[in-house]
Amino acid sequence: MITIFTILVHGFVALVVLPLAVLSLLGGSKPPQGGFLTKYYLAEPRLMLASNVFLLAVGATALSRLAEHFGLVGTETASRLDVWIGVPVMLLLVVFLGLFSRAFLKVRRAERQI
Repeated sequence: MITIFTILVHGFVALVVLPLAVLSLLGGSKPPQGGFLTKYYLAEPRLMLASNVFLLAVGATALSRLAEHFGLVGTETASRLDVWIGVPVMLLLVVFLGLFSRAFLKVRRAERQI
């Protein structure tokens, strides 16, 4: 049993974040212009791709939890989905954090040389 707040959070992720991640992937995953993270996205070209794929995996998790809550899939199927989706989420998180740390170090070294 999940709470109303959890349903709202999963619904927001499934209805807003997931389509935005898909559109960003279809658009070529261009870095944001003028944002405070732009220098990191420019320093590591695959960081935006990794973050969008991570958001897709998080969106899949939200969809599976909502499907379980509303009875679209059984409890046993939902628990198997959690395992099959949870492992890639953790791997993508590690990849994203690794790429972000590389980008952070590249930006820091470039700022130090100036």
